[in-house]
Amino acid sequence: MGLRTTSASARSWLAAAFSRRGALAAATAVTLLAFPPLVPSAGAVTRLLTDPEAVGDINRIQDYLNGIHTMESRFIQINPDGSAWDGNLYVKRPGRFRFEYDPPIPYLLVANGSWLFHVDRALKETNVIPLVKTPAQFLVQANISLKKDFKITKLEELPGILQVSLVTRDNPDMGEVTLTFSDKPLELRKWTVRDVQNSITQVTLQNTRYGVNLNADLFKYVEQPVTEKAE
Repeated sequence: MGLRTTSASARSWLAAAFSRRGALAAATAVTLLAFPPLVPSAGAVTRLLTDPEAVGDINRIQDYLNGIHTMESRFIQINPDGSAWDGNLYVKRPGRFRFEYDPPIPYLLVANGSWLFHVDRALKETNVIPLVKTPAQFLVQANISLKKDFKITKLEELPGILQVSLVTRDNPDMGEVTLTFSDKPLELRKWTVRDVQNSITQVTLQNTRYGVNLNADLFKYVEQPVTEKAE
């Protein structure tokens, strides 16, 4: 299996989900109704970021994200062309996650604390990118500071829902990430990545469990040997 450092163009390609080709499964009608689209929607109230209540909500979101140690979830993601796949997500903060797609999808994303490996089993090819160059920082960074590390572009409120949109200060070309939370209690339900080409990828979480024991091998990448044909 070939292993290579990802080029600038491939980084843009990866940014949308942490992979546009790694688009995950179609959201059901129930899920879409429960968590509305992140384009301006009826009933959404855009909050002034300097408003004390908005500042309090941003701090709550930051505390919530920093409080995640381990997480396991089914996920559903719709990618820009409308195709949709599903799979399992495993997170161990800081710096580790695994997106494992259901067969027959051949893709696998593994972050080991420093690097993100995008594995295409069908092509027997792996792209590698520094984890800090991906939009995943909102989920796995050791100490998440929304105001320091991100530019908050919007905070919206709908009945029972909070949405915050972020752009990383160090890598704004990674696009904008919008996080959707159910409120009271606060829980991450969905995120959407809008890349520099204005393509949108949406990930919805289902049956999420927190504080679970996760096998360390989930976050290891082992390159598979290439078998050469004898001449």
